[in-house]
This record gives sequence, C-alpha cells and structure tokens, in this order.
Amino acid sequence: MHQKIESIKTYVEGHWLFVAVTTDTGITGFGESTYFVSPLAAQQIVRELTPSLIGEDPMRAEYLFQRALKHHCIRDMASMGALSAIDQALWDIKGKALGVPVWELLGGRVRDRVRAILLIEASTEETIIQGALQAAAEGFTAIKIKPFVGGWAQFTRARLLRRTVDTVRAVRNAIGWDVDLAVEIHRNLLPDDAIEFSALLRDQSLYFLEDPILPFGVDANRWVAERMHGPVALAERNTSIWEFREYSDSQGVAILRPDIGAVGGFSQMRKITAIAESRHQRIVPHNFTSPVVTACHIQMAACTVNWDVQGYVREARSPWKDVVRHVNTLEAGYLRIPETPGIGMTLDLDFLATATHRPFGNAFAHGAPHGADGALKHQ
Repeated sequence: MHQKIESIKTYVEGHWLFVAVTTDTGITGFGESTYFVSPLAAQQIVRELTPSLIGEDPMRAEYLFQRALKHHCIRDMASMGALSAIDQALWDIKGKALGVPVWELLGGRVRDRVRAILLIEASTEETIIQGALQAAAEGFTAIKIKPFVGGWAQFTRARLLRRTVDTVRAVRNAIGWDVDLAVEIHRNLLPDDAIEFSALLRDQSLYFLEDPILPFGVDANRWVAERMHGPVALAERNTSIWEFREYSDSQGVAILRPDIGAVGGFSQMRKITAIAESRHQRIVPHNFTSPVVTACHIQMAACTVNWDVQGYVREARSPWKDVVRHVNTLEAGYLRIPETPGIGMTLDLDFLATATHRPFGNAFAHGAPHGADGALKHQ
C-alpha cells in the first residue's frame, strides 16, 4: 500500500508528550516521548522535524530515523524522545496498514503473556510493606521498592546503610520468597557505599539492584556493577545503541533498562535487545509513563527472547486512564499481549485536545535532597 505522511500532531498532558502521525490514506499511528523533564522541548523538536517528514513514506521507519539522527548527529534525550515517539507511531501505522500487531512484524510471539513488576509507590517503611502485601495478594510475582525513606539524606553513613537494609529485610519478611523483590537505589549511593549495601543484602536473593550511583560515568557504573553482590540493572538514561553497548560490554551488568520512548522507538530498541541477548543480559525496560509506552513495551516483550519483566505502575486511575481509550489489560500480575493491529493502544484525542502541560517537579520522589550540612546528596 503506497501512502504518504499527511500530518503530525502533538499533545501534552502533564509531563507526557504524545505524537499522532496520520497518512493520506487515513491511518493514524500513535507514539510517546519519555523526556519527562521537559516534554515541551521534545514537542518543539517534533514540530521542527515535521516539514521534513510530510510527504514521506511512513513504512520506512528505520530510514527516516537514521536520516534525522545523522543529519545533525544528535544524541540528547529531548531529540531522541521526539524521534522515539515518531518511530513508534510509524510502526503503529505499519501494523495497522498490514493488519497485524507490531510483534508480528518483529518475528512473532515468543511468550503468551508479559510478567509485570509493580513499582510500590510509598514513602515510609510501613506503606511500602502494605503496598507489597497488597501487590502479592493481587497476584504480582515481582515488585520493586524504593527503600530510601524517612529523611535518609541526613543520616550518617552507617545509619543510612543499616536503616535502608532493615527496610528491605522487613519487606522480604512480609512477602516471603514467592515474590521477586527488586530494589531501586535511585542513584542515592556512592560507589563504595553501593558495594557494601549490596553485600549487606546478599542473603535476600534480590531480583536486581537498580541504578546504584549517578549515571554520568560509564566506567564508574561498570566498576560498581562488577563488584556488587546480586544482579545490577543500569542504563535507563541511555539514548542510543552505542551507549547501551558500552554498558553491555561489562559482564557485571545483568540487566539493561532501555526506554522505547527515549532510545529511538522500535527501530532501535530491537537492536539494543539483540546486543544484550548476545551477552546473556536481560531486558527490564524503564517504564513509568503513560499506557502508550507500556503498550509499545508489551509489543517488544512479546517477540524478544531476553525480555524479563515489564515495569508497571497502576493505570486504572487518572491521568493514565484519561489519555487513552483503554488501558493495558492486567491479569493476576501479567499483562495481556494484544492481537489488534499496530501497538494495540489508541489515544483519546478528545481528552487530549484540552490537556495541559504540568511540570514533573518531584513526582515519584524525584529530586535532589539535602544532607545535614545543606549540600545536595547524590540523587
């Protein structure tokens, strides 16, 4: 079917940026950027890319991505977020035009459903435990916690390590051993502290330890990963196959964390997963945005051998359920793989027509806390 890109429209709700690409045959594909720090920056980049895309063949996703990437050799997350959203929309169009899900275009299903790992949204040890127990009762077999609570940034080193370890142990004692437990360190530690922290938790059989230190130094992150006890997950801030390859070269990195809304959409995500597969590494994607990115990740999970678990936050609430016609189907801790053409997700354009931007701020406990001396801590 010969068709051309006729229009590209953008919508911002909160800190989410959505893209809708429509062809001259009336097919619309949807995508999402996960440059949540400044979706308006990514939106402007989409707008500036639009004239060069109008009239192009939407079936040439890889070519259009490469043309934009190499025109200016861009590598920042705002630009990659814009390209990622466009690429998702183009694959959505291709699936719809051919009448098949995206996972069918990428080799077919290798699993029947996608295991979810629920992020427990809580700010005290007590509420973390409550959330973990509730998740287990609902059928989740994997959860992720952020145990750095209670003014941790002002603790002494010894108290910080011991208190946080105690929180992890309390959660494990509550949920038992039938639920996999991952710990989001959230870049809150220094290298030596991260190594000692993991050693103190060695007997807890953690599913993985995520982002122990700041992401800016590849060598430092690889050095830490190779010395920590237990699987280490890294690279959620990376934006290209070259950056992921640098992490993947270290056998100390057990899990890579690409985000389809930041790494170049389906066109580049499939390459990153292949690089990881060749090194016996698992994929646990970075994901805490809208149901659109989750839907795209589900498409990748369906056809990717080394995909492990799907990061998940509850979607049956506002604004998640407002921006789409339906949220992803969750059944007893597993996400359903849709059979519908494309990415299996449709934006609610009526809602988005009046949506507004709201800065991300400190949502999800993001933000750099201050220590007892008033200096910023590591996060």
